[in-house]
Amino acid sequence: MKEITKNHIFWKYANGILPLFSKPKEELYNEIMTIVKFSYLFFLFALFVNLFADNHDGNTKMIDPLWPMMLVNDISTGYLTLFFQINLFISFVWLCLKPNQKFFKVYVFIIYFLYIAFNNSFGKINHGSHLCLMILFCFMFIPTHGKNKYQEKTILTFATAQFFLLMAYSLTGAWKLLWGVVEFLTKEVSLFSPLSFRNVIITQYQFVDPTIIGAWFLEHYYIGWLMYLAVVYIEICSVFIFFKPNLHKIWGVLLLSLHLGIHFILQVNMFSAPLYIGLLLIMSPFYLKTDVKTTLLSLPVVFETRLLFQKIRNKN
Repeated sequence: MKEITKNHIFWKYANGILPLFSKPKEELYNEIMTIVKFSYLFFLFALFVNLFADNHDGNTKMIDPLWPMMLVNDISTGYLTLFFQINLFISFVWLCLKPNQKFFKVYVFIIYFLYIAFNNSFGKINHGSHLCLMILFCFMFIPTHGKNKYQEKTILTFATAQFFLLMAYSLTGAWKLLWGVVEFLTKEVSLFSPLSFRNVIITQYQFVDPTIIGAWFLEHYYIGWLMYLAVVYIEICSVFIFFKPNLHKIWGVLLLSLHLGIHFILQVNMFSAPLYIGLLLIMSPFYLKTDVKTTLLSLPVVFETRLLFQKIRNKN
């Protein structure tokens, strides 16, 4: 992998002190194809969960149909639900058995795209499925065995899916930080105020019932604020651990813990989060085990701070 990435404008950074592609390409390819096969199995499981969540019957109308649904706006939502679920079920079962069928990978992406558009056409957008759609989009580009350098291309495609996932979380954290700065300049309470997370909880509890954990954080808001800052750190720094394979699993656990905390405190359900975080990070084929000291020194901000002090020391 080093030979085909060393001169690339982006992938050359994968050949650092802790190389992203340290394992033999045959081993990486086999691990990735196993993960891809399991991913379609997880999608199949998620589909079964949605079978009980979708309650659209023939009398239900799409309140605010998104543009992909404009042409089928007059079709019964009951029929549309049945169409999507049957097609997705057959496609996912087939891909579990033959995960590298190009036609079905493209087909399942299109149907899943329409399915998400359908479910988001009832007046509320559920962002939880967007990253799952991103995975299906990336997996479309995994080449078949007949293609030139199919193993290398498969490895880079999977790594690209990881990068997109981490970038999505970094953008989320950057948005929080940006609005934190704006509110710091215009309002009394901002991200940098100990009352910030308390205000988030109070706002959310206007729409959902309070939880025991959330009520505790309302009283101990300083602890909640420190955890809120930790969440922003985890999110913003996500993309910076992409080329640090020793942090992949750790960051996956941190992001998963983040979603669990949001669920138990704010009652925001992200059912699909374990799916894409587990597949791309916790099961990362690029993971490189290092000792505790090396791992801690690899953490974002810690690594850059240490590097800065080393440069200052060398100049002196």
